[in-house]
Amino acid sequence: MPLPTTPTRLRTALAALAPIAALLAPLTASAPAHAAAGLPKPDHLVVVIEENHSYSDVIGSSSAPYINALAAQGANFTQSFAITHPSEPNYLALFAGSTEGLSSDSCPHTYSTANLGSELIAAGLTFTGYSESMPSDGYTGCTSGEYARKHNPWSNFTNVPSADNRTFAAFPTDYSTLPAVSIVVPNLLDDMHDGTVAQGDTWLQNNIDGYAQWAKTHNSDLIVTWDEDDNSSNNQIPTIAVGAHVKPGTYGETINHYNVLRTIEDFYNLGYAGSSSSATPITDAFTAGSTQNTVTVTNPGSQSGTVGTALSLQVQAADSASGQTLTYSASGLPAGLSINSATGLISGTPAAAGSSSVTVSAKDGTGATGSASFTWTISTSSGGGGCTAAQLLGNPGFETGSASPWSASSGVVSNSSSEPPHSGTYDAWMDGYGSTHTDTLSQAVTVPNGCSTYNFAFYLHIDTAETSTTTAYDKLSVQVLSSSGSVLATLATYSNLDHNTGYTQHSFNLSAYAGQSITLKFTGTEDSSQQTSFVADDTSLNVS
Repeated sequence: MPLPTTPTRLRTALAALAPIAALLAPLTASAPAHAAAGLPKPDHLVVVIEENHSYSDVIGSSSAPYINALAAQGANFTQSFAITHPSEPNYLALFAGSTEGLSSDSCPHTYSTANLGSELIAAGLTFTGYSESMPSDGYTGCTSGEYARKHNPWSNFTNVPSADNRTFAAFPTDYSTLPAVSIVVPNLLDDMHDGTVAQGDTWLQNNIDGYAQWAKTHNSDLIVTWDEDDNSSNNQIPTIAVGAHVKPGTYGETINHYNVLRTIEDFYNLGYAGSSSSATPITDAFTAGSTQNTVTVTNPGSQSGTVGTALSLQVQAADSASGQTLTYSASGLPAGLSINSATGLISGTPAAAGSSSVTVSAKDGTGATGSASFTWTISTSSGGGGCTAAQLLGNPGFETGSASPWSASSGVVSNSSSEPPHSGTYDAWMDGYGSTHTDTLSQAVTVPNGCSTYNFAFYLHIDTAETSTTTAYDKLSVQVLSSSGSVLATLATYSNLDHNTGYTQHSFNLSAYAGQSITLKFTGTEDSSQQTSFVADDTSLNVS
């Protein structure tokens, strides 16, 4: 494990100049005759713009496993092209239907022509652009660290309020609070401009996959595209769509930024900005979102059970349209119970006594939803089984000097005097390299039934060379995984902003996982410079 260092964060903003003929945008948007037939109106649409890689650089590349998995889940456009070179005119083309006569990455510029943001606002809808590493909301400077305004087109337009120009730190974790349309621009490292394809792939998985999976069941969609290729091809770029209205498959029609903009405008029945007015919307990859279907869930009535005794309940639901596949969900289930999203079967072993207000829901492929609510009461077991008080984690303070039974990245278990433990001789030191790095620490454990207390705790020390008081450059996530490795919950996320002196104890109630085999996992991710060390010690999982 390296000693903490304080290297200067590299501040780069590379610009390529190339004289290219450009199209001038009209001052106002053309009004649509009507929204394109067959297109949906998503509750939320997120567009992520990556940088400077051709289709063949990314699709099929072993350096981009997440992006390729995303393409397999949704629509993969094999003949998608940028408009020109270099970057900035392409961002303008996607946002405003015109390169605004620009043939360089110069800054600053001011425009007042129609664009996606102004169209949404005029229609009474909402727009926000989120830029990673931008130092503050509403920022108008040309560069700051790994942020570059040339990749933030909305900041150039007087008809888009500065309040809609936000840092990526403001991107919500409650996706239902997103605006109608969001554009997300990673920083110069995470968008593959200065960083690698693998780095951009990891960033997308860590920061966007939560929304991508949520969108599929919440009438929302995601588009991931690139501004331009790396001048190694014919400006062919990857473009991928995933979500509730996307028909999975490979699509071979020729599209460009103007087609994507026109499609978004038709999603929301907006006017047409610039060259989008003559572009063809993409209709074959999307299904209409409106429906008259009715989903009815049969109320099962009040339910009861006993702590430690397995039970099951089959949720019954019907759809007014034939051939629909229903997806089930439930909220408020007693600890230890879960619902099978495909079959609607609730099963498990209750872990704690109490009365719960449960709501079960069923949703079909068109977005129609039905639900029913009832009470589920769990009583204390009358048998003699009981709960044996115990601390369940092995090597909780790492005092064996090695990881086992933890699984850990090389060098994590440490007795370095640079990061003293909370107690004893050893601790788990994650990150601290001052360069792009990921460390993990995890342990599998079986959580028993029949206990009233399930307390997972650890002591955490964070020190950092980062100086920002607003941007989380380096992060540590604490998660619960299923036996198959799926994330069941993210208990907490810490960052360089949480640095402290000494150790702070954190604790979490794991009663929801009684009767399950789970894995507790720490994942520390560090960006390209300025070290942050996450040091854990004296872990425990106490049941009683």
